Order: sequence, then structure tokens, then C-alpha cells
Amino acid sequence: MRRTVSMGRPVLLLAVGFPAKRAAKRPARRLEIRIESGIDFEATHVTYSVTARNRGDVAVRDVMITPRVVRGPFVLDDPPKAVPLLEPGEFGTAAFRIVAKTEPAEVELAARVRYFERETGRRHEVSAPPMRVDLRPPATRPVYLDPAALEERASRSFSVQEEFELPYNAERAFPVVESALAREGLENVEELTFVGRGSFVGQVSFHGLDRRKASYAVRAIASRRDGTSTLRLLVFVQAEESLFGFAWRVREAVRRALGLAPHPS
Repeated sequence: MRRTVSMGRPVLLLAVGFPAKRAAKRPARRLEIRIESGIDFEATHVTYSVTARNRGDVAVRDVMITPRVVRGPFVLDDPPKAVPLLEPGEFGTAAFRIVAKTEPAEVELAARVRYFERETGRRHEVSAPPMRVDLRPPATRPVYLDPAALEERASRSFSVQEEFELPYNAERAFPVVESALAREGLENVEELTFVGRGSFVGQVSFHGLDRRKASYAVRAIASRRDGTSTLRLLVFVQAEESLFGFAWRVREAVRRALGLAPHPS
């Protein structure tokens, strides 16, 4: 029996497979709270401010800012403060009043900031970097300056002002205030008085320099109107960090000369 075998060319078959498509991995959300602090100067106190800035992708809640005086003769005059919620990109600032117990000196301030992640409830805590500021009253020497020049220099200076009631009439108090300021290393630059029917205004301006030749000036205005006598003190300094200490020294010298108690904290 004859058999016929038919031969063909072999064919190579390739099986190509494709991996199943996976869902893209979600990037981890970033938690970043940056703490910034600063200080501002007032006539009777300094203000310590702490800012919590949300630079991450996670909202945080119940941000509690607790300041403290690390070193120096100062006390906090405010309790801890809270920011309810900080969404990404938002910030919250808390300000705290700091007062001197005695003559100002160098102060070191710090703060602790506690917060919670809104979604998970996890608690976190971070500290603000310590801030040191020298608030000692500067020593000054009396230096005369032309009134017009003093006015121009004062316009470019840092300043604070304060007003309080005098313990007796302005006519009697004005020379007392003048003498007190002259004893604080300051030069009498200009003095003016006005007497009217039932009124009196006395104004005196003083100027001095510290060892770095930075200017310090005071203008005191004693006035009586409608039977009430008041004193207004305007303090000018070229160095901002010296503003609180110099204003404190001037104010306490005047109050002491007038027989008043130290300024209440």
C-alpha cells in the first residue's frame, strides 16, 4: 500500500501577554506645620506673636499655642490661645502680652504648639524656636538738637505714646516732669507754655544719644482743661529694640517724680 505524506513548513506561534492594568498609586499626603514668631513693642508691654502656617496637604484642627517666658524679669499676661482649624495653605496667629515685673532686661521667649490631624485624629506637637531680645533701657547723654532737626528725626523714628491723669494741676506738675526728664540723660531742646481762661498747656521736648550715637527723644505735654489735668508722653527712638526699655525708663522716672505708683502691670 502506498502512503503519501504531505510536509509543510513549521510555523512558530508567539503568545504575547499583557499585564493587568493597576490603579495608579496615590501619593502620600504631606503634613507640614511651620512655626514663626515675632515681637512688637508698645509703651507699657511687648507683644509676642506666634504663627502656625499649614504648608502641607493635610488639614489640622485644635491648634493650641502655649507661650512661656524662658528667662528674664517678665510675666505672661495672656492664657494659651487656640486656632480651631487650619486648611492647607492657611495660617493662624496668636498674640500674647508680656509685661515687665521690674526694670526690663534681656528676655527669652518660646512657645509650644499642639495640633491634631483632622482626618485621623493623630496628635502632634512642635516648639517655636526661642527668641532672645535685649530690652534693657539704654544709657543716654544729653545732646542739643535744633527743634526743627529733632522734629524731622522724630518723623523717621519708632514711637509710642501714653496718657494718664496727673495727681495735681498741670501748672504745678509741668516743672516736676521737666526736672525728672532732665535727670535721665536728656537735653531740654524746646519748651512752650500757654495759659488761657481756665486752661493750661505746657510742652517740653528732650533729646539724647546713646553710645552708638542713636537718637532718643521725649515730648511731654501737661494740660488742664475743665478742671482735669493730664500728661501725655511721646517717646521716639531710632533703634526699635530700644523702644520698650527707653519708654519704660522715662515713664517710671516721671511717675516716681509725681509721687505716683509704678505703672500697673
